[in-house]
Amino acid sequence: MKKLVLLSLAATVVAGSAFAASVPVTKMSDNSTKIQADYAFNQRVSNSGGINNDGFGVSLEHDLSNKSALQYSYSKVNAKNGDVKDHQLAYVYKVHPNVNVYGAGTAIRTHDTELGIQAGVIGHMPLTDKINGFAKAGWGNDIKHSYQVGAQYELKPNIDLNVYYGIDKYSVDNNDKTTKGLHAGVGYTF
Repeated sequence: MKKLVLLSLAATVVAGSAFAASVPVTKMSDNSTKIQADYAFNQRVSNSGGINNDGFGVSLEHDLSNKSALQYSYSKVNAKNGDVKDHQLAYVYKVHPNVNVYGAGTAIRTHDTELGIQAGVIGHMPLTDKINGFAKAGWGNDIKHSYQVGAQYELKPNIDLNVYYGIDKYSVDNNDKTTKGLHAGVGYTF
């Protein structure tokens, strides 16, 4: 019952929030769920988007096993020349203890909406007892390419803090934009 209430709350927050990317899936354990809240600050957006753009939000991850997971994310960057909104549902699979691959469906809206696909790789490794470093690269059809590098700090066994630098390149109906900047947030696993 507790999990159902938390999942319902997370789904409500996801549907009503805006943020700018999500921490990639690194660790997986059978049947656990993780919600994350991230804030993006001083985002630089190309094509007259300017600097000091921001974003907010959450992501929701559910581990199907110790080798696979689903992650839903909704991204929004508040840009001066038009917001960038990005819905993504990804299936992540562990191919090595430190390497995951993923495939995703993406719906992106700048002024118009386009659907696309993306595939990528996530590398991760422990840097200390409590810090896990990660890097992500994702390539898709012409609407989105993503790159991230960052770290997660284990505050408690089920709570982690994260910080990362991300770059997303979008192309929707010849409206090309690139967003890049620093993100910070918190994740809770249950």
